[in-house]
Amino acid sequence: MARKAVGTPPYLPRKGLKAVLDQVQVHKAGDMLAREDLHRRGLSSHWTYPALAALRFLGILDDEDRLTGRHTAFDREKPDKAAQQALLKEAYSEFFDQIQLPVANEETLRQKFLEIYKLSERVSNSAFPIFVMLATEAGVPLALEPPSGGPEERKEHRDEAPVEDAASIDGLSEAELLQRMAREEPVRIRHTGYQIVINLQVTKYTTEKDLIRMVRTANRAIHLLKKAGDSH
Repeated sequence: MARKAVGTPPYLPRKGLKAVLDQVQVHKAGDMLAREDLHRRGLSSHWTYPALAALRFLGILDDEDRLTGRHTAFDREKPDKAAQQALLKEAYSEFFDQIQLPVANEETLRQKFLEIYKLSERVSNSAFPIFVMLATEAGVPLALEPPSGGPEERKEHRDEAPVEDAASIDGLSEAELLQRMAREEPVRIRHTGYQIVINLQVTKYTTEKDLIRMVRTANRAIHLLKKAGDSH
């Protein structure tokens, strides 16, 4: 039976995904995995939804969130590179079916990846490095040339979002903040010499209560910074 399409590629931090792949090794095929299991093992609560979505995308979890058994390919003690390659080519089939690898360079690879999956710049900043990491560790050749520019240069390119005053953000209602999150706009705040980057990840599994909790946490951080600045 064909695997159900699962939308957006994994976009949580690479260290987070690697930690999750390590954590699930203690389970066997058929075990059900819940976000509480991941949170109890140290994964930040707001990353549990993207983590489960990533495992579904990769075919490690089925539609009922039961382990399919394919997670054992990522066992650090006995990694199965051939199984990893097969898993990736199935999960990212839209990409592999359209692109002849290796491409000329990583920038070309990244552009093709964004075009195929129709990702925003912000989501791609996590989704593309994860794809490269998984493919590299599985031994899939991707690009003939290394990426141009060093890590700092690429980081600066990712961080080109506008910086706003705390007052302008603090004046937004929860509804307005939720709208900005839906448009995947990162919120950057500068107040009294400090800068906060609020980068909230929202997926189709995120509930309204989760969103309100994240907004209130952000507002609380802004308030504390303002209070600290006023006291000096």
